[in-house]
Amino acid sequence: RILDLDLVVRDEDGNILDPEQTSTISLFRAHEIASKQVEERLQEEKSQKQNMDINRQAKFAATPSFALFVNLKNVVCKIGEDAEVLMSLYDPLESKFISENYLVRWSSCGLPKDIDRLHNLRAVFTDLGSKDLKREKISFVCQIVRVGRMELRDNNTRKLTSGLRRPFGVAGNSLC
Repeated sequence: RILDLDLVVRDEDGNILDPEQTSTISLFRAHEIASKQVEERLQEEKSQKQNMDINRQAKFAATPSFALFVNLKNVVCKIGEDAEVLMSLYDPLESKFISENYLVRWSSCGLPKDIDRLHNLRAVFTDLGSKDLKREKISFVCQIVRVGRMELRDNNTRKLTSGLRRPFGVAGNSLC
């Protein structure tokens, strides 16, 4: 029926009715009954599929996914050495970060280390679902880590301390 082919009329046991031994009227009635059964099954399958589609749409509507777009323009902070700027989302009530860090390496000149990304420092925090939006508070946290000598005024070349990661500053902004 779905393929618009000829229907084979069968009896209750599933055997093909023989047109040589079955009357024309009995064959016609069996054909009508079989057509109605096939049509009912097709309607049931169609309604089940629609219900599944509605359930799927309701599920996606109930659990939307959001994203936060961040565009870093500049870091106005006199560090004096190379630095790393880390940005992430934080839940202050649970005291834990709820996203990965977005890392930008900043040079001592006040520009990004990768100069090609000068006006293209963008990040998208994705997959923020209904669980994240139900949190009472979410904060955007920016950490600055100084990378270099142990002390900024250390001019003693005998110590040769370099490449050390030291916390320099932190900033936060409540999103909700």
